[in-house]
Amino acid sequence: MTTKKLVIMGAGGFGREVHAWLLDAIKNGSCRPTSDTVWEIAGFIDDTSNAPDVFPGLPPILSKIDEFVPSPNTFVVCAIASPAAKKQLTAKLLAKGAEFFTLIHPTVVIGTNVVIGKGTVICPLTVLTTDLVVGEFVTINLGCAVGHDSAIADYCTLSPHCDVTGGVKLMEGAFLGSHAVIVPHVTVGEFAVVGAGSVVIRKVAPGTTVFGVPAKRISG
Repeated sequence: MTTKKLVIMGAGGFGREVHAWLLDAIKNGSCRPTSDTVWEIAGFIDDTSNAPDVFPGLPPILSKIDEFVPSPNTFVVCAIASPAAKKQLTAKLLAKGAEFFTLIHPTVVIGTNVVIGKGTVICPLTVLTTDLVVGEFVTINLGCAVGHDSAIADYCTLSPHCDVTGGVKLMEGAFLGSHAVIVPHVTVGEFAVVGAGSVVIRKVAPGTTVFGVPAKRISG
């Protein structure tokens, strides 16, 4: 019998949510126990949080992120929402040889010809339709929808209840606030930010922030 351990990177609010989704996945989903493998949540790695001391039932903080030492049969789950922080921190752990786990909650609906990269976290009640690509270390939070022929690049984050319609391109590190809508065939540039509740009807330039209905540039 092999025990495979899961270590959650980030013990903030999203990290605690990811802990709950992992428990669901172990029980009913992509990492349920088998005859020769048992999955175990070992704890968190985090630089600042004291969440296990405040919230009952959480596993311990094992170390700071920079101090984490990968070991065999241990997989890291990225619970960091900031695209820039995700890129920086995952690069550090990958350089040490860390392996990352792709978490897909059991309630996620996945259609045909959907490609999902390593280290990505997809939360409950999300729908990925058909013929689309989700890159590495992408965060797709609660209740999102991603339409046909869309492409979500590495390190992107979709906050809860985002609607990415058909043929959309989210370039590396794009961030969508809650309830953002991207209309068909629009591109959101690298590390751009779309504010909560915004409706994007035209291309968003890299590194800019847009907000409103329709979304207009407010910074960058």
